[in-house]
Amino acid sequence: MTDINNIENILDSEGVYISTTSGVSMYPMLRDRRDTIVVTPCRERLKKYDVALYRRGESYVLHRVIEVRPDSYVIRGDNCVAKEYGITDANILGKLTAFYRKDKEINMNGTAYKLYSRLICLLHPFVKLKLKVIARIKKIRRSNNG
Repeated sequence: MTDINNIENILDSEGVYISTTSGVSMYPMLRDRRDTIVVTPCRERLKKYDVALYRRGESYVLHRVIEVRPDSYVIRGDNCVAKEYGITDANILGKLTAFYRKDKEINMNGTAYKLYSRLICLLHPFVKLKLKVIARIKKIRRSNNG
């Protein structure tokens, strides 16, 4: 991904950061190196279901807010098992305000997206099951091939 200070500089100077994603933590909503994201600086506290861009050490992370606490957030990728605790407003660089699949903008204020964001959180326990099944299939394939 971009140099650690570049995203922050771009957000400060341009008021928007546009890029492709890297990784599968937000799959199926965002596809690795295929979808274009639009991030803008936060003007207010994030809400549950917002997708935040934040720093984790020297890395940037784009994950969904699953709980808003008085002084922090609990955040998790749609395709991740682990929750991240203690993410504060000081860590947050911006909020996903739009994304594009091919040339089509996905309306993040529309009913379909709002339903999706709530369903993905509600159905999250199945992500862990899915990841276990995938790991088991890979193990079986390795044992059959070698």
